Amino acid sequence: MPRFQPLPLLSLFSLAGLALLITLGNWQVSRMAWKQGLVDAYEGRGEAASLAEAYCGYDGEAYSPGFAMPAPLAGEELRLYALRDVPGVVRIGVIPAPDCGSGEERYLLVESGFERQVDGTVQRPARWRLEPLPRSGVFTPVNDPDTNQWYGFDPSEMAQALSVPPARMMEMWARSDEGMPATLAQTPPAQHMGYALTWYGLALALIGVYLALHIAQGRLRWR
Repeated sequence: MPRFQPLPLLSLFSLAGLALLITLGNWQVSRMAWKQGLVDAYEGRGEAASLAEAYCGYDGEAYSPGFAMPAPLAGEELRLYALRDVPGVVRIGVIPAPDCGSGEERYLLVESGFERQVDGTVQRPARWRLEPLPRSGVFTPVNDPDTNQWYGFDPSEMAQALSVPPARMMEMWARSDEGMPATLAQTPPAQHMGYALTWYGLALALIGVYLALHIAQGRLRWR
């Protein structure tokens, strides 16, 4: 029968570390399921015959069906710095949102091109999809509307810069639909499972070290 005399302080810290590692592993498993749901939603979204069809049937979550429309090249354009396959500037304009029977006048931000920083060439979208406006991160630089330098989406500021009533700007935009979004392609669901297995493996290693230390000091014996 084993005899176990745990080291109090070591046991306390080991238990806290074990709980943290298991929590991180469980979080990655939940992230895997969440990411797989987004991938399934993207791949199963279908096609829309027009912007109006995509817009009026869009629930504001994830991605709308892809659609084609005349390129919105007229009017002012904002310059949003972004990193896609290469650094560059997303050119953003505004168009009236389709009327879906509400009778309210709304406006929609729309990508009109991506200007590559390396050579200045502009790639014009042929297809679009609707997405919620991305949220700025903690380290996102401050926008400078006076010089038309934008680093994050601010619907109110962007509306003012485009001479549109801020209250009528939608919290979504039409962006180029040129394949799987980078947020899904760069970290696929299987990679989250790999992260989860890493955390669970570290938890098992911690248990092994904890038991080995107690065995070495004679605090865990079988008699």
